Amino acid sequence: MLISNSLVSFTFPFLLCISPIAALGPGRNEIASDAQDLLDNLKLSHRDLVANLRRRDPNAEYWTKLAGSQPSGTPSTLSDELSHVLGDLGSSLNQLIQILSSVYDIAPPILVSDSSSSTVLPITALNTASSTATTPATTLVTAQATIPTTTTEATPTTISVTSPTTAPTTTSAPAFTTNTNITSTIPSSSSSTTYTFNPQASNLNVVYYSQTDLTSKVPLTQICNDPSVDIIILAFVTELFANGGWPALNLGSNCWAASAAQQAAGATGLLDCVGDGFNSQITTCQSQGKKVLLSLGGSTGNLAIPSDEMALEAANTLWSLFLGGSNATTSPIRPFGSVVLDGIDLDNESPSNEPHLATLMSTLRSLLATDTSKQYYLTAAPQCPQPDQSIPVPELLPYIDFFGVQFYNNPSCQVNAGQGFLSSVQSWSQALQNTSTSKLKRSSSRFWPRQSASSMAGTFVNINNGVTAPRLLIGTPAFAGAGSGFVSVSEYQSILQQVAALDLPNLAGAMFWDGAYEVESGGGDNGTTYAQIVREVFA
Repeated sequence: MLISNSLVSFTFPFLLCISPIAALGPGRNEIASDAQDLLDNLKLSHRDLVANLRRRDPNAEYWTKLAGSQPSGTPSTLSDELSHVLGDLGSSLNQLIQILSSVYDIAPPILVSDSSSSTVLPITALNTASSTATTPATTLVTAQATIPTTTTEATPTTISVTSPTTAPTTTSAPAFTTNTNITSTIPSSSSSTTYTFNPQASNLNVVYYSQTDLTSKVPLTQICNDPSVDIIILAFVTELFANGGWPALNLGSNCWAASAAQQAAGATGLLDCVGDGFNSQITTCQSQGKKVLLSLGGSTGNLAIPSDEMALEAANTLWSLFLGGSNATTSPIRPFGSVVLDGIDLDNESPSNEPHLATLMSTLRSLLATDTSKQYYLTAAPQCPQPDQSIPVPELLPYIDFFGVQFYNNPSCQVNAGQGFLSSVQSWSQALQNTSTSKLKRSSSRFWPRQSASSMAGTFVNINNGVTAPRLLIGTPAFAGAGSGFVSVSEYQSILQQVAALDLPNLAGAMFWDGAYEVESGGGDNGTTYAQIVREVFA
């Protein structure tokens, strides 16, 4: 019976996919052969591209299903083995459908389920939320140099484009002013007595969330309930200029498809995180004092920005959709509703998308400085080989609070690389110290103080969030499926003790891919998690 059910679950969607090919008659064999060649080349070209960039371990399991939450051991019977093989075939078919759908802008067969267990790392799983909204009869517009507007919105003024190598000097009024109707979540007195976020601590734990197979099994609130976790980074905004010129958002199994309001605005790449209640989980986390940020990029993200002017536009859009700004256009389509996130993370992993990222982040920092109601943070996740080709670290030093360096999937400098790892950690610590400190006062006028470009060069922009210079996080894989560099909790403790002995002045703690696996990492090693080890060793 088990085999029969598995065959049905695989064969039915498979037949849906191949039926157009079968209908073509004699040429179908050639088409099938070409399709197989295409799939093989696609798989090889992806691995070769990553290996050639020397930024990832070519042995990382990109195209296989994550195994961290699956039963260990091999199937004991023929029935189990066949079921296992059919499950893998179904998962592979789903992944192929998702890839083809994204490339050719076609919808996959609706009867093919998108199980969270088929998510692969670091490939960002395509979101296929079950809820859909009716598409209005409107014409989508392409990305353009002005903020997407509707006839109901007054023409806004904008912050002037700032130099990517210097701190912003003067601005006009921001395009998206702080929305007084959107309030930051202040920790309740009961929660603040048990936890207080300290940005100057040396044993912070930052975790990514929403892009692994455990996402559907470990809710965000469970991660926030862990007293050892301080910052949660939601992954990912995959494009800055998608349909209608708006960003595209992918949160795996969380949130619903674009709402009616989002579709009416042409923002079909956004998600409705209010309808499924995911925004209320964020509110719960923030009420406990935890910081919740949103990451840009991911391994398949497209953060291409054509110009500094477009970088300015993207920053204002992010500010209005996810942070403390809003206007008549963006208020109805904010993915998290009235929830105001605590900052933005940059995880660009494509060298071709590197231009203008510094302008994006510097403009974001200027916008964050205009909101006196809460403290915001900017983070970035470069690879450990230096220099990183995708994140312009020297240009970002004035604007980034925490650098979560990915010490994994890079054999020469990953966590288990011995002296290579320790030397890389020291090198990164020194690189992040190449800034002086300049305090930028927040004011209701929302203007930056006038200072010369030369005086601001290499100067860290202090926005009164408790961070006075860039800080270093040890990026760590929390499960073997993340690729190379994975170590057990006990091994991690020994390695961190060696890091602690380096006495780094800007060490802030650790970053983990990902949070769901991190909170579950206490299943062995006497129930101690990676985050608890960080708390103890770096205290």
